[in-house]
Amino acid sequence: MTWLWIGVTVWMVCAAVVAAVLGRVARRADSEELGSTLHWDIDALDHEVHYEN
Repeated sequence: MTWLWIGVTVWMVCAAVVAAVLGRVARRADSEELGSTLHWDIDALDHEVHYEN
């Protein structure tokens, strides 16, 4: 039974590492696709566009 818990723990650690790496890759791909690495403040942009008229 101990080997089962060790296996589950190792699996969860590996899954967490893979999720973190994929998250970073996706974030980088999004920023490169948008053509900028700047952090956009969406709330400020929505406010400006909404009250522009």
